[in-house]
Amino acid sequence: MNVKNLVLGVGIFIVYMLMLNYGIEAFYPSLQYDNYCSASIYKNPYQAMDGKNCTNLNKINEIELACYSNRGQPVNYSYDSSGCVQSLSCDFCSKQFDESRKSYSKVVFVIALIAGILTLLIGYGILSVEPVGSALMASGVGAIFYGSVRNWMNLSDVWRFLLLLLALVLLIWIALRLNRKK
Repeated sequence: MNVKNLVLGVGIFIVYMLMLNYGIEAFYPSLQYDNYCSASIYKNPYQAMDGKNCTNLNKINEIELACYSNRGQPVNYSYDSSGCVQSLSCDFCSKQFDESRKSYSKVVFVIALIAGILTLLIGYGILSVEPVGSALMASGVGAIFYGSVRNWMNLSDVWRFLLLLLALVLLIWIALRLNRKK
């Protein structure tokens, strides 16, 4: 392979990966945290300066800990005339955002996986046209990698292992088919 083909192959790979990323973003936009949570509701609580007049500190601390343990954020503190917290509410916007993000990542994974497999097969099919074939094969592997990274946190260790095993077997199979003596 000469230098021109190498440069063209790398260029095809880079443009493909950018196209995949921006294509997904254009037709299936990523989630924005601000659409779920507003920073204005998170105000730091304060207690009376000496803290001795606040009789319900333990109760408030228990409510806050319960909120945190349920993946919420304590908000909307209300105070009495002494400056002691009387009540608060728990906002679960971060939890809702995380659940939506997991669903979004799964869809991106499927899109990238399908695009990667198709591109890999197309590259394999037209391998005789260099550098297009090898660059498309690299792009297909890159798309599978991209989708896997986007969804990695949602996969259990067993699914991670199976995905990596499948990718390894596929790559070895292609390498053997390409390099076997005819």
